[in-house]
Amino acid sequence: MTEQLLFRLRVRYVKQGRLRYLGHLEVLHTIERIVRRAGLPYAVTQGFSPHMRAGFSAALPVGTSSSCEWFDVFLTELLPAPVVLERLRAAAPADLAPQEAGYVDVRADALTAFITRADYRIGLFGAAGEVTLECLLDALTSVVARGEIPYARGKKEKVLDLGKTLQGFDVMAGEDGTFFLDLSTRMDNDGALRPEILIAAIDAVLRGEPDARIVSTGIQQLTMFDHYEVERTDQYGEAADGHPLNPL
Repeated sequence: MTEQLLFRLRVRYVKQGRLRYLGHLEVLHTIERIVRRAGLPYAVTQGFSPHMRAGFSAALPVGTSSSCEWFDVFLTELLPAPVVLERLRAAAPADLAPQEAGYVDVRADALTAFITRADYRIGLFGAAGEVTLECLLDALTSVVARGEIPYARGKKEKVLDLGKTLQGFDVMAGEDGTFFLDLSTRMDNDGALRPEILIAAIDAVLRGEPDARIVSTGIQQLTMFDHYEVERTDQYGEAADGHPLNPL
């Protein structure tokens, strides 16, 4: 039997608005429906339960938005990338809209292996009156200095390894008690930074309970801020010399 010729399309898309509350499996199923609705000639796996040959970047926490999610889909025909992008856009909801598309080597690493770095922006809104930029920076520095954050997730006790996952940070003040945290992080098969756990730890320090037990609930209820928003702003690989590598 002649081996089927395949073409590997890589697509960047957003996850925003109400759809940022979709779970990872819901996103995967929605993307597959978008590809079908766009009429793309996608390849399927072999075996008793064939399904679309596709791959995705690392799961995004529920409630976190993103401008830089990625998926790969294997096609059986080489269609022009601009044409494919327009068909995908027409088939997708605005809050999961594809932004760019191109072909990569069919033998390239999977997205979860290629992408080892991610940047986030956290917005903290409605700060309590005593929260200043200086004390927020002090609280963040204190948490980072510990090197890890113990937390509970379901029935399991886990530890967020900041020494391994957090590469750098910056803190800025906005207007009316608003602050922004920019995080540069590293990820691999052993784990990634969970921004909501870091936020919960900062909140605990600010309210004077640095050893408070943290429970991963998806959306954290804070004491020192009215609410927060997290956005993944970039995902990329890394060359041997540390130079960033775009997935496309």
